[in-house]
Amino acid sequence: MHANEDKRDEGKLLRSDKLLLRKFSQYLVPTMITYAALSLNEFVDSMLVSNLLGSEAMAIVNIGVPVVLLMAAAYALLGQGGATLYAIAAGRRDQRTAGESLTASMMLSLVIGFIIMIPGIMLLDPVAGILCKEEALRGSFDVYLRVLLLLAPLEVMILTLATFLPAAGYPGLSTAVNVVANIVNIMMDVVYIKVFHLGVEGAAWATLTGYIAAGLLVAAGAMSGRVKLYISRDIKSSMGCVREIFDLGKPDAMNQIGLSMQFAVCNRLAMAAGGANGIVALSFCMQSSSVMSVFVGAVIGASVPLMAVLHGQSDYRGEAGILKTAMISQFVVSLAGTVLMFVFAPQAAALYNIKEAARLAMSVHAFRIYVLMFVPRYALVVYYRYLKVIGLTGYSTVLSALDSFAAVIPVAWIMVKMTGIDGLWWSFPLTAVLLIILTLVCNGMYAARSGGRLRGPLLIEYEKEGDPETVMDATITRDSTDISLISEKVQEICEERGLDKIDAMRVAMAVEEIAVYTANRQTESSYADVLVRIYRGNVEIDFRSMGEVFDPNADYEGDIAENVQILRSIVSDISNEYILGMNSTRITIKGKNEDGE
Repeated sequence: MHANEDKRDEGKLLRSDKLLLRKFSQYLVPTMITYAALSLNEFVDSMLVSNLLGSEAMAIVNIGVPVVLLMAAAYALLGQGGATLYAIAAGRRDQRTAGESLTASMMLSLVIGFIIMIPGIMLLDPVAGILCKEEALRGSFDVYLRVLLLLAPLEVMILTLATFLPAAGYPGLSTAVNVVANIVNIMMDVVYIKVFHLGVEGAAWATLTGYIAAGLLVAAGAMSGRVKLYISRDIKSSMGCVREIFDLGKPDAMNQIGLSMQFAVCNRLAMAAGGANGIVALSFCMQSSSVMSVFVGAVIGASVPLMAVLHGQSDYRGEAGILKTAMISQFVVSLAGTVLMFVFAPQAAALYNIKEAARLAMSVHAFRIYVLMFVPRYALVVYYRYLKVIGLTGYSTVLSALDSFAAVIPVAWIMVKMTGIDGLWWSFPLTAVLLIILTLVCNGMYAARSGGRLRGPLLIEYEKEGDPETVMDATITRDSTDISLISEKVQEICEERGLDKIDAMRVAMAVEEIAVYTANRQTESSYADVLVRIYRGNVEIDFRSMGEVFDPNADYEGDIAENVQILRSIVSDISNEYILGMNSTRITIKGKNEDGE
């Protein structure tokens, strides 16, 4: 009887990941809307342009994709790199580094935007000549490209800031910025093309107008004071974290630069092997990636900030749980997308006004081969974002380069030479499968050299030598039985690990009091994670919960005075941060010897 009860008790003290999965789901929907808004630049622009002006106009927009991706590379480098550093620093409670990462990223985004715009306009003719080899399209493309370059500073700066917002706990605001930019863009597509008869140039002006509207929204949000971001006023000091921002942003920037190169080279291969029909077919295939990026990008956008914060908190179990959730989510989404697009390829082609018989046949055939890459390719894309979080930025950057251009371009060139235009379509799924195999082999080598810190095919992170020893990692509810049970268990474990009995009792009481304190501010269905670690005789208790903002150091009306006073009297330090919409409280209890010796 007692043995069975003990087993049930132990089961109640395990980490369930319910809190983190709920937070993941809260991020997933707004992030999905954000990526949908971002993809509208390609998906809806192309569809509207092709229906309003014809399929050749869609090809012009597609030929300009390398320039769009160059701008995307800039805000990926600064936004994704800076936001990841921001989240890791926030997890470590390092507000200074978090603020410096935001300041440095915003300053550089403006500078890089002008670096793209000014030389691009000065060298417009040779740049346009490199990108567009079809003389019949050059006149319209030159005008389109000029407007595209004008929006570089604004686009890079706004999207860099929008990338920071989820890492700071405001995914909804990030979504609003992108949605406003792209709703305005869609409306102005019709106005500029249909009303003012600006042709394909109107699509670029519509994008510029959308980002002006988004800029006004950001300014309004900043002036309202509702958004609280760590920021540094010391610009010179902030530049000291540029290298770390670049290291963390390189995989994302490399992906965008590589896709730009991939599009440019594959466009030329498609033209050489299939003529105008080949370019239209390739453009149609690329649109399927835009659709899938809405869903897979949402998985990445929801998981990376969480993994970064958990990494900063050395919560490796939570980090691994979010990684596995992200991998399963992308698999389901990618498989569903593959099946649906394969089956409904003709209907998808109709959306882009592809009607001529030979062009339609080639486009549907290419599309059905191209979508076979989704499952392996997007597994790799999600995975190398995880690698940068755990510090393997070089490995992550190499995989990003191979995925975006370094592997697919030579494979595509060889296969086109061997089998013609069909080789171009098959090169995408073949390259994705080969890269998955290569990654698994490399992961085995990394795991063997890590001394046990990284394990398994996904390189799950574990505590390394010298890290604090974890004595409890559990999820509890606001139920009083759970709270009493965890208090008793943590005292027992602390004593088993050699902690002084009095100190073990202090730890148990602190866990109970912070649990009661948190329970009073939660709904019945809420959960809390408690992580107890010992380092050199001192104890750190990390308590994480969702709900309204609170601070055990503050005196709130209605607090149970005795509860708060007990908590403060038995611990050495209490710090509280509201990170990613979660209350993250760290309690420190120093042993009898404050040096822990």
